[in-house]
Amino acid sequence: MPVLIVAIAIIGGIVQVVREKDRTPARVAEILLLWWLVVAIGIGGVVGAAFHVFDGPDIAKEIGFTRGDGGFQFENAMGDLALGVVGILCFRFRGPFWLAAIIFTSIQYYGDAYGHFYQMIENDNHEPDNVGVPLYLDLIEPTVAWVLYAVMKRGRGAETLEPRTA
Repeated sequence: MPVLIVAIAIIGGIVQVVREKDRTPARVAEILLLWWLVVAIGIGGVVGAAFHVFDGPDIAKEIGFTRGDGGFQFENAMGDLALGVVGILCFRFRGPFWLAAIIFTSIQYYGDAYGHFYQMIENDNHEPDNVGVPLYLDLIEPTVAWVLYAVMKRGRGAETLEPRTA
């Protein structure tokens, strides 16, 4: 499911870029970043939260946590939900809000990646949902957001992100 959501973000962004008349690097990066924040991070976060809330014990097992009932999943879900809501709000709010969303994403996902590595090294946890796609996306999603943000800001110079609509 996470890969599908990322694919939707990429395809949606590309379709909008193709339809766009202004294809400067800054505008292309802005469009792709908007889709990335709203769909890959926003909707992805909400969907991830739902899985953690409604299927916590099974998700815990898939990650490699077989002790207990996966009760920590609710707390993890609330972090995912908060991140998801912030990502979706990027559709409406621009400017510094996007930077705050990227910082939030980076803290959450790079921190998650650290946890995956820690579990792999300390507890020999090589379950696919610990060191597979979730780990890769924890590294890729904030990195892509930073790259797109940097391209957009560099192309715009001192110009603000307000009030452009995507």
